Amino acid sequence: MQAPTRLLRRAPALLLGAALLLNGCKNDDFLNVDPKNAVTEISAYSNETNADLIVNDIYTNVPSSSNDSNQNLEQYSDNGFCAAGWQTAQTVVRAGAISAANVPYGPGGMWDWENTYTKIRKCNLFLQNAEKYSANFSATWKTQRVGEVKFLRALYYTYLFTSYGGVPLIDKPLDSTTDPDGLFVARSTVDQTLAFIVADCDAAAASLPATAARKGDGRATKGAALTLKGWVQLFAASPLYNPGNDVAKWTAAAATNKQVLDLGTYSLFPDLGTFFLQENNDNQEVIFNKEYIAVTAGQSKEGTYGPVNVNGVAQGWGNYAPTQSLVDDYLMSNGLPITDPASGYDPQNPYLNREKRFYQSILYDGATWQGDILTMRIGGNNQIDLNSTSDVSNTGYYGRKTLDERIPAQTSRALTANGANYVIFRLGEVLLSYAEAQNEAVGPSASVYAALNQLRQRAGLPDLQAGMSQSQLRDYIHRERRVELAFEDKRWFDIRRWKITAGPTGVLNTPSFGMMITPDKTTGKLTYAKVKVFENRFFDYQNLMPIPQQDLAKNTKLVQNPGY
Repeated sequence: MQAPTRLLRRAPALLLGAALLLNGCKNDDFLNVDPKNAVTEISAYSNETNADLIVNDIYTNVPSSSNDSNQNLEQYSDNGFCAAGWQTAQTVVRAGAISAANVPYGPGGMWDWENTYTKIRKCNLFLQNAEKYSANFSATWKTQRVGEVKFLRALYYTYLFTSYGGVPLIDKPLDSTTDPDGLFVARSTVDQTLAFIVADCDAAAASLPATAARKGDGRATKGAALTLKGWVQLFAASPLYNPGNDVAKWTAAAATNKQVLDLGTYSLFPDLGTFFLQENNDNQEVIFNKEYIAVTAGQSKEGTYGPVNVNGVAQGWGNYAPTQSLVDDYLMSNGLPITDPASGYDPQNPYLNREKRFYQSILYDGATWQGDILTMRIGGNNQIDLNSTSDVSNTGYYGRKTLDERIPAQTSRALTANGANYVIFRLGEVLLSYAEAQNEAVGPSASVYAALNQLRQRAGLPDLQAGMSQSQLRDYIHRERRVELAFEDKRWFDIRRWKITAGPTGVLNTPSFGMMITPDKTTGKLTYAKVKVFENRFFDYQNLMPIPQQDLAKNTKLVQNPGY
């Protein structure tokens, strides 16, 4: 597989970031000659235009899974499965083999320990130098850019926090020359780490505008800072970090997510099926995303994740292979789950009368893609591949959501890449986060139903019937998050914070299934039967990632997470 290429709108910032010489070493004056190909600290912070390039570089480092062919979070979770035996999802995560020697870092190195701290150092350097050279900047510019960088620092710490727990908190550039012992920082507690992130989010929210000055610039706003705060509070309130179920933590998460809703800045995009197309970048539902532009000689998601055999040609790699359990969680068009006797679900015609999001998200036997009818049945053009002899799905499904049907996968590998942004936060998630936190804090309430019904209405579903218990509503919200946010890199974090991964019924400790569809040799009638695809293995302690062994060796103050 060839490494994918897409360009960020801020790509030139990478050149400056690579060239900056912010050296803390002390030399004699006659040796202080600036290299011709370098940018000094003084010149980098001499004006707002130059300093903006440094901020842009920090934005550029935000991780994305748009084209990651190996570290795919849908495959880490129970949403998807890819049979490629070399991929981290199969060989490490779903095999119970996570260790300090082979830490899965997530797409784009999302929680890579050393690289994330490198990004945090960039934030700390900017914050220090923005103050040091403040005379060169207007008060308005400085306030906003400091707010943006504090948001980005909080985001990078959140990726560490949601992966490792309490981590070393570093809020200034460390200097091996002036303070070599200060390089080694012990881990803070979960609560201390949460408080640090929340403080950065609060500072950012107080400094940032309600809306971006220019659509498509990808800069953080007040809503982005509050959304990040609400997400990290929700994670901290969940069973993984809140085993005693301190209701105050749920209350805090509900309040922050309600703040986002009350801003009145965002509204649901009317069609989830076209939400992720390039022409709908930065739509009214998007709160924060990583900006891209399409370029030639790039490879898009269609090549990496799209269906394999289309119109007689092997096109994609099929890395989105939805599991049967995900398919089963989509409701019927009448709003009832398939397990409800009144739903009308027919296990021998399972794709009939499903909710709209199913057809917007899943490619199933009989679905159309680029004018071709995909058949995963035995003898079909994408016959289920249980033996992993090809890239063809071994679950009997491909993913549709976030992909652009107009881009042929083969073309996208060689000619045209998808310029759709990578959405990190959107209003749909905030509605779900508020509903979950509020239900846990006070139980079912009108505001919880109202938040959930907004999503049901967009999906063409009738409103929820009132009278559900807290436990029933919790189960519904969990399933609704899975369906609404499928293929958006959310499920991996949800199943871990809910602690439903391991144990006898854990979603990563029980088999994954697909759908075997067999035509009758005489009549052609199809018979549907669920078939085991993979025997998963996962342990409870693996809900937290291990600190990499090489970093433990470098910093003896670090204490490993239990179980490793």
